[in-house]
Amino acid sequence: MSTVQLPKLITILLLVLFVFLASWRRTFQYRHWVSFAVGLTAILLGLVPIDRVLKYVNLDVIGLLIGMSIMTVYMEECGLAEVVARALIKKVKGIRTLFFSLTMVSGIISIALENVTVVLMMAPIAIAIARRIDIDPRAFVIGIALASNMAGSATMIGDPPAIITAGYFGLSFGDFILYQGRISMFFYTLVSMFLACISLSLWVRVPKTRLRELSDEVPHVDKVFLFETLAMLSTKIVLLCLRESLGIPLTLAACVGVGGLTILRILHRDFASVREAFIKGFEWRTAMFLIGVFILSGAFAEQGLAHDLALAIYNLSCSPFVMTSLLVWLSVFVSAFLDNVPYVATMLPVVQDLGARSGIDPVVLAWAMLLGATLGGNLTYIGASANVVAVRILEREGVKVTFGDFIKLSAIFNSVSVVSGWIVFELVWNFI
Repeated sequence: MSTVQLPKLITILLLVLFVFLASWRRTFQYRHWVSFAVGLTAILLGLVPIDRVLKYVNLDVIGLLIGMSIMTVYMEECGLAEVVARALIKKVKGIRTLFFSLTMVSGIISIALENVTVVLMMAPIAIAIARRIDIDPRAFVIGIALASNMAGSATMIGDPPAIITAGYFGLSFGDFILYQGRISMFFYTLVSMFLACISLSLWVRVPKTRLRELSDEVPHVDKVFLFETLAMLSTKIVLLCLRESLGIPLTLAACVGVGGLTILRILHRDFASVREAFIKGFEWRTAMFLIGVFILSGAFAEQGLAHDLALAIYNLSCSPFVMTSLLVWLSVFVSAFLDNVPYVATMLPVVQDLGARSGIDPVVLAWAMLLGATLGGNLTYIGASANVVAVRILEREGVKVTFGDFIKLSAIFNSVSVVSGWIVFELVWNFI
């Protein structure tokens, strides 16, 4: 076996080992150590050059995760989740409608905000609702994560893969809505999300509980603490929406919100809330897990495996329909197990090359790849950072989520979203 083939084989074996150990029941609770160990092994074996590790490890996402995790604890402490939960329960008549509303709201918010941020904001609300009506919170929190992942590529500001794609091809904000006179990513993802949220809300088992009977209790909250939390949270959201024009990283936006609220709590001598937020909210396990995932994704890119798979598409394609379909479904498969940020970054030059070879607009091929990468990451919790965060939040609340538990919910959501998104895309570009 040549030296060219050996690193690729080792990378594939590491990927298989990682997926197995991260999903096996006996090692599931240690998956952050498994991920970190596999990532370190990839570096030691030279699969990812040491000077390129930081290219793949997205420290900005990890910083955002830690900052927003701390903010989430503050949101719990001030009673914000309880207030929103009570308001939703009072307005919505049925649990299925409530579930659909939560997932759709999460997806719509993700059009403008980073997915992890949306999960960290909405998960405490979902958990508070589930506890109030005495049902399993897993479906609510995982549903929020799945919906938030879908809407990230609806615009060029909602998700890193979309931002990377827009920058590579010099696309404008409007290109994600209409491109060459045809509907674009915004409509593909919106239609898919709507149908997937409906399907999941019908799939989930819920008790026959009358919500209005549970909405009479008035939660006891510190109104000053609640106001300060909302003010700092709003500041963070504004900074995230304007981050491109201001040129600020995601981490800075999160730190401004957390830092401001922490200072205010200290001025009020509320040291207990500050201590609770930083002890409970510092998500070092999730950070370790994501570092390993990023490094392994980097090895996949460095060894040319994504490039080889994409070139195989050209050899297998006999028409634009076949080429775009293969790009969609390849991206779905790869993104189910690897983070889609380095995958998209690696595939963009290949997509451009395929466009030159086939005479197809490479941006259209990029839409197919981006659509599959966005929707495919929902199949497993290791395919998207927001899913990892959702599982970690549930575990922090004492609710265990196995690989199989996640698949039971994500399979129906992912199947409906991928198939519907693929059909809409092909109808727009190859059959109309």
